[in-house]
Amino acid sequence: MYDRSRFYGIDTQYTRDQSQRMDSHATELKGVVDSVSALVDQVLWIGPAADRFKQDWDGALRPELAQAADSLRENAAELRRRADLQDEVSNS
Repeated sequence: MYDRSRFYGIDTQYTRDQSQRMDSHATELKGVVDSVSALVDQVLWIGPAADRFKQDWDGALRPELAQAADSLRENAAELRRRADLQDEVSNS
């Protein structure tokens, strides 16, 4: 029987599952960013509000969301690395 109070370290299966979820969400976020970018490029929208949105999208919003997706991927990779390290230590 699994006794959490006697377990030291991380649950490697749970960690890998969460890593996979983070990768999946990063892919979804990148897809949303790409879709919005394509829409912004295709939609005929003229005027100050359009100019302001396009400037905000290209200047801050798109790069920040792309960075968030990259950060999710980096964190997912770190979780996998830590799960691997835990397995190495546990199996030694």
